[in-house]
Amino acid sequence: MPSKNRKYLSFDVGGTKISSAIVEIGKSGYEIVDYQKTETPEGRDNVINNIIETAVNFEKKGGFTELRIAIAAQVDCEKDIVRYAPNIPGFENVNLKKVIKEKIGKNVEVDNDVKCFALAENAYGKGKEYDHVVYLTIGTGIGGAIEINNKLYRGANNTAGEFGHMVIVYGGEKCSCGGNGCWERYVSGRAIERIYHGQTGTRKKAVDIAADSAKGIAEDKKVIKEASLYLAAGLINIVNTVNPELIVIGGSIVKSREIFDLAIEELKDRALIPAKKTKIKTTDLDDYAFLVGAALL
Repeated sequence: MPSKNRKYLSFDVGGTKISSAIVEIGKSGYEIVDYQKTETPEGRDNVINNIIETAVNFEKKGGFTELRIAIAAQVDCEKDIVRYAPNIPGFENVNLKKVIKEKIGKNVEVDNDVKCFALAENAYGKGKEYDHVVYLTIGTGIGGAIEINNKLYRGANNTAGEFGHMVIVYGGEKCSCGGNGCWERYVSGRAIERIYHGQTGTRKKAVDIAADSAKGIAEDKKVIKEASLYLAAGLINIVNTVNPELIVIGGSIVKSREIFDLAIEELKDRALIPAKKTKIKTTDLDDYAFLVGAALL
């Protein structure tokens, strides 16, 4: 764990937004200072410039010790390379750590956003009392991380946990990864909006669809029910194959309690008997989890 009283400037770089904050880590826990959030700009250079400009502003306001980045991408931590970011165009084989470090002159660490989420949940959240946990974030897309015996499992090429790209509808909707029928094309915020548009011919934000479904509006309820079945399908695959004690879910989709209740009901009907014991909980750390986990790298 980072040394006491060190101030980390942490970033959470996603497909639709970039959040940042100073994260102070001490023996008693963590503190978030000056949290900020902006829309993710288009283009790799604009994203990098956003990070650099934010770092310069934070340096002027009080400074920080080191910089940390959680990014929604496949990250080769051994070579410090962002290999591929399905929902952030332009990030293919980019040494983001080197680029940012050269500009700000301070130590930089970069990792996959959900692995950062997992580190935070393991230290301060729902995962701290368990040894076998799957972490999921469902927002613009779906990201995942696997903890086995209280350690992150990264896989042979540091890409373990890409549950969002499990194929659940063979030959289905085209995904940003280049494949078809991926889980995130049917459950994410964008997926819910796409399903709603396909069924009604009008466009609506996922958060509004969830809210109106909770109010009992039929067309919204139908979309949330469909999304919940797809959510259940992916969760069943995970609990049957990984057999975790716990699944912790974060991201914007957790704001819809209805979709989870429906999915869990379906899971308990269809999962293998041992897998039915898996607990499914939503994060208490919200969006801060990515920033705190990045500070813990």
